[in-house]
Amino acid sequence: MSRRAVRLPALAVRLLGLLSSATGLVLLALAVPKAAGTDWAAVRAQFGHLGGPELALMCASAAAALWSYTYVLTAALPGLTRRQALLVHCTGSAVSNLLPLGGGAGVAVTYAMARRWGHPPRAVAVCVALTGVCNVAARLFLSAVGALLLARTAVPGIGWAAAAGAVVLVLPAACAAVRPAVRRRASRVRRPRAPAGAPRRRTTAHARRLATIVRAGRDVLRRSWPQLVCAMAATLAAQGVLFLVCLQAAGARTGVADALAVFAASRLLTQIAVTPGGIGVTECAAAVALVALGGAPAAVASAMLLFAAFTHLLEIPLGALTGALWLLRPGGRRPAPAPAAP
Repeated sequence: MSRRAVRLPALAVRLLGLLSSATGLVLLALAVPKAAGTDWAAVRAQFGHLGGPELALMCASAAAALWSYTYVLTAALPGLTRRQALLVHCTGSAVSNLLPLGGGAGVAVTYAMARRWGHPPRAVAVCVALTGVCNVAARLFLSAVGALLLARTAVPGIGWAAAAGAVVLVLPAACAAVRPAVRRRASRVRRPRAPAGAPRRRTTAHARRLATIVRAGRDVLRRSWPQLVCAMAATLAAQGVLFLVCLQAAGARTGVADALAVFAASRLLTQIAVTPGGIGVTECAAAVALVALGGAPAAVASAMLLFAAFTHLLEIPLGALTGALWLLRPGGRRPAPAPAAP
């Protein structure tokens, strides 16, 4: 009885994962053409007009995005080589793209690969935390900017998104402005002294470990923040170029400024955990926005399907290949010691 009780949650998680992946594929195959106001016959006709140069440019843009992200990983994990970072990124992305909330499985893959190469657990934990924060913060900022750029357009539902984007952009500046006053006020408040004989407050092992990781993360961020910022910007820029190339190859007839604004505004949707990587949800929202801005429905749907294929679906077999290479190769040398923080 107890063994069955333990197995049921694991089975439920697997079924949930399969259901979520199937939902994403259904949304991609059925909802994207419908959201663009077209059908599969017109989409297939658009695919027939694609040529070799356009596909080669799409491959180059996708490869540039993958390679740019290796600089994010090497900045967050000192001692990691570019080749190792590429293996980690491709393999972890493939796992994340297969499962809802697949970031946890991607973290497990990153941890296993980095530990095999000799990186200490604390450094891997810092890398996972920093890259996660960078991903969410960059996409949140980009989505806020994109929503504000689209605020006066006919895109459905953009009003509340623009309002939320304004809050996202203003809130950090407001917090930074009031922080000195809050710290001065806090310094004037005297903490009450514990009565004599009272037991001292003990710090748990988990709290000490967390504090150590936070300090290590600050050291890495202080040393590597320029590379983190530039590499994340380059990754998103390469994805934006891929977005434009897909629209241009499909003949969507949308302006570059409008297309980039839609790309920016839709980046936060990739963090939605309803489907792995937000697949299907992101493309539907972008298709509705692009058609509202004057894009040809069949061409827009074709472009969104192409973009999803290069940023999501093709990463799965690529990640399977890189994962197999990692499993077949012996463990690498231990990483070089990181330089001391200034």
